[in-house]
Amino acid sequence: MRELTKEEKESLFPAECHFKVICMDLMGIHKNLNLALVEIGLEDIAFQPANRSKKGKYISFEVSLMVETHDRMLEIDQAIRSVEGVKMLL
Repeated sequence: MRELTKEEKESLFPAECHFKVICMDLMGIHKNLNLALVEIGLEDIAFQPANRSKKGKYISFEVSLMVETHDRMLEIDQAIRSVEGVKMLL
């Protein structure tokens, strides 16, 4: 499968994007995820808790938001991944 060109990627936006984050269940992780969004200018958006693993080691959070450009989506992705304790971003 070929890589999309920048123009093809941008033609897909604006789009509603759904982010699901699987994290270590660390003290303050929810606050830190929301702070990462605030730091990139998304003050009115907040992650919602989703599920906990059976043994309580992991917790997941979800957020959906309208994203204007592909570059902005990548910026959001990087901000979320940079939070300590994040194991996976879907």
